[in-house]
Amino acid sequence: MPQVAAVMQQLAAHPGIEGCVLVEAGTGMVWHHSGACPDIERIGEAAIEFWRVEKRLSAQLQTLGQLRSVAYSFSNRVVAMFPCSEALDLVLVCVATKGPMSWAAWGEKVVLLQRALTEPDMR
Repeated sequence: MPQVAAVMQQLAAHPGIEGCVLVEAGTGMVWHHSGACPDIERIGEAAIEFWRVEKRLSAQLQTLGQLRSVAYSFSNRVVAMFPCSEALDLVLVCVATKGPMSWAAWGEKVVLLQRALTEPDMR
């Protein structure tokens, strides 16, 4: 899991990101967290409920395609979620500042996390 922790640190260090947390969607258990955002673990545990709502409504939304991300805009921050491992039911929850951010560049690092989670020692 050292590679996962290293990628989590890279994700949280990206300009505009205040914190990231890897959460098991079914249980709400936090696997990893990184960044300077206060209470990032607690935010991740709470925000996973947004992901669960989207998943519960998947039958009604299936014509839209597979769920790739969820984002919620609050007055001070944005919370965005990305599936990272279907086999492990893990979702990346990130807290970002409002305003300009290179989501595409940051997304390349999310792919690195998804790859790290598919390594044999993760199963």
